[in-house]
Amino acid sequence: MQESYIKNYLKIYFWQGISLVLNFLSLFIVIPYLTTNTSIYGIYTVCISISIFLSYADLGFLTAGQKYAAEYYIRGEKLQEIKVIGFASFILLVFLVLFSCFFIYLSLNPEFLIKDLSLDTGYSVASSLLLILALFTPVTLLQRIAQMIFSNRIEDYIVQRTNIVASVFKMISVLWFFKRGCYDIVGYFLFTQIINLIAIIVTLIIAKKRYNYDFVALYKSFRFDISVYNKIKKVAYTSLFVTLSWITYYELDPLVISKMSGANQVAIYAVGLTVLSFYRSILGIFFSPFNARFNYFIGNKDYDGLKSFYIQIVTSFAPLIVFPILTLVLFSKPLILSWVGKDYLDSVIITQLLLSCNLFAFITYPTGMLLLAQERVKEMFKMNLLIPVVYWLGIITTFHLLGLESFALFKLIAFYISALYYFLIILRYLDLSFLKMLSKLFKPLLLPVAFLIISGLIIIDYLPDEKAKLNLLIVSIVAGVLITLSLVLLYLVSANFRQNISKIRSSIV
Repeated sequence: MQESYIKNYLKIYFWQGISLVLNFLSLFIVIPYLTTNTSIYGIYTVCISISIFLSYADLGFLTAGQKYAAEYYIRGEKLQEIKVIGFASFILLVFLVLFSCFFIYLSLNPEFLIKDLSLDTGYSVASSLLLILALFTPVTLLQRIAQMIFSNRIEDYIVQRTNIVASVFKMISVLWFFKRGCYDIVGYFLFTQIINLIAIIVTLIIAKKRYNYDFVALYKSFRFDISVYNKIKKVAYTSLFVTLSWITYYELDPLVISKMSGANQVAIYAVGLTVLSFYRSILGIFFSPFNARFNYFIGNKDYDGLKSFYIQIVTSFAPLIVFPILTLVLFSKPLILSWVGKDYLDSVIITQLLLSCNLFAFITYPTGMLLLAQERVKEMFKMNLLIPVVYWLGIITTFHLLGLESFALFKLIAFYISALYYFLIILRYLDLSFLKMLSKLFKPLLLPVAFLIISGLIIIDYLPDEKAKLNLLIVSIVAGVLITLSLVLLYLVSANFRQNISKIRSSIV
């Protein structure tokens, strides 16, 4: 069983890796086209940022539902799994309809969202983008259902395959919508939404054929069920609080900036936010396969196995997160200048601060999964109450001095507070002293990190800083080589890292 999970992880990583490469290529192809018109790109960014709220429309019930659905699945209780998914999906649909109505209102009144909106092209572009978003909002329901079905079986890679095909079509489409003398960002957005719909329909057809999934039973379970509600409400309301905290802390800054400073400043901030979002997608690749496994351990009451699994994740992923982030922080200036040009020079510091937010993600991500799996709602409430308070108080008190940088700086500070809080939870959970845990996690990284920083500071003066696809490719390759060399050095000095690599190699063989 364990070996089959490892093979599934590797399949997920393989297809997610291909998806990541495509996303990276999209930075070469899509973003340079979009950023040629700063004001329209700012409007597009604001409208897209609104769509992120759809990820939270279930108010925590989908997160809770997925937890219990995974526990039911591993115990072979498939009817209960379907009932939980149906109930959670019903809650999601109710709020998606409300969101869709709100987006229609915004499409009729886009000036409510964006300050100093131009009455010619800017107004019509914003209105059209928001209307398209409203019409395709219900597609989110189908996406989340498919994600739950496949992730409960740790076969997320099947969803990734169809998404990869869709991404290829979307990436190629920029050559049509942004050809010489043409900047059709509305047509591009409509096309991407249609492609997303087709991809999710194909994915659900695969689920039906692969698992003989009973969509009729799912349809019948698509209602409010008091027994399911009573079962999942504790975790659901905790997830709701976490969701509201996350929205307040993470998703509102583009909207606040647009109201305070206009679309151009949103564009400056959006470059750093795009890099951060790209790296968040990497973190999603790293940790998404393990969510169901945490719930499997709880469902089978294997608490020792859970602890061992948790330790392995934290120690294994520390270098895979720290090395790339430090490299990108060092190379932020040549990266930004070769990618979008000198008009976005002010984005460099913002990008460095935002990237640094996830330096300790190898602690925060798995610990968050652990707390949710164990239903430790008290710790989750404390942390998610503190973070947005620190963030917005910091911005309110420093925006007049730091401007846009205050948003990035206090996002960093809030993240590090959460990392420290989770680190203390680790100490209690593993029953380790502070110094022993520091040694276990960070001592193997010291030499490779020193090598990375010194080498990066030497190399940076020789990297190109003019906007060009070739220059961006050069910066990316150099960064990749530096990360690889750091991992090789870690392999030479860390017996634990060599052991983890050997396990992966043996599972492939």
